[in-house]
Amino acid sequence: MFTHNLGGGPEARRRFAAVFGLALLAAACGGGTTTTTVAPTTTAATTTAIGDLLEVASAQGDLGTFLSALDAAGIMDGLHGEGPFTVFVPTDQAFVDYLGSAGMTQDELFAEQAMVRGVLDHHIVSLSESAEQVMAMAGQSFTTAAGFELPVSVEGETVMVGNATVLRYDIQASNGVIHVIDSVLIPES
Repeated sequence: MFTHNLGGGPEARRRFAAVFGLALLAAACGGGTTTTTVAPTTTAATTTAIGDLLEVASAQGDLGTFLSALDAAGIMDGLHGEGPFTVFVPTDQAFVDYLGSAGMTQDELFAEQAMVRGVLDHHIVSLSESAEQVMAMAGQSFTTAAGFELPVSVEGETVMVGNATVLRYDIQASNGVIHVIDSVLIPES
């Protein structure tokens, strides 16, 4: 889940931004990787920009299938680029669930380069959007690298992009930001 409890309008948002900024400053001063708990079930992962999106995603430990898919699709080098990018990265478990529901193996998916690229491009936005910016887009949508609209919804403390719930957010890299999600995003036909 992704906490959104800003009620109260602009003043509450400014207070949230100030507290969030202080948390980021504290994390930066401490060095290394810091996890700030925003709610009991939601964490804001603030990672010092030690590398680009791919290096930072690799260090997360549960995003390897997404990285392997990027390699299979032949688009890994693009995320080494300057950016900025926002990448909604499904967990490894999200890929297991997706493959099970699609009735295919990882090898079958990865063998179809155009298909896996189409799926992956639906997870990439050519902007760097922080958690606060994503929350402010409730009822709106992003245009993905695949050219599809990715709707954003906020209900209470849950933020969703498409059919996926944001689990961890604001994982910073030198060329963008990662938000970890619980489902593989599939473009609606």
